[in-house]
Amino acid sequence: MCQSYRRACACGQKTSEIFFGKMVLDEAAVREVYCPQCSATASADSASLVEDNGWVLELDVDVLKAFAPRMSMTPDAVTAEKVFDEEYVTWVGFSPEDNMLRSKEREEIAKALGADKKAHFEALKKWALEREQRFYDEGWRKARRKQAAA
Repeated sequence: MCQSYRRACACGQKTSEIFFGKMVLDEAAVREVYCPQCSATASADSASLVEDNGWVLELDVDVLKAFAPRMSMTPDAVTAEKVFDEEYVTWVGFSPEDNMLRSKEREEIAKALGADKKAHFEALKKWALEREQRFYDEGWRKARRKQAAA
């Protein structure tokens, strides 16, 4: 089973939710998370960093190299960006806070529409399409990759 966990950023102002797909890596692969306010303090080691719309995810390159064969990569070729883009370590949803925001947005739609199931379904469908486009327009990495694959 794939897992996720929440991690506060380096300055403690925000919380990200990180997903570990394909049952290869876990939280030991994550060194640090930086929100846009604290990202300037991130390491300069580009092989260990993934920048995504102001957020920076710093992964432990030694852990990535140790698991590189299980990710069909060679240890010398493994980078944090490849690991992120292939969804071994990535955000839950399109952004670090997406999963938490998504739940709030769904609750607001449900409250606004009450018991009208058809209107609720239509509103959720419209909301989902619009929010995916919003993440793409805002430049989130996963949204751009999803649109490119479509």
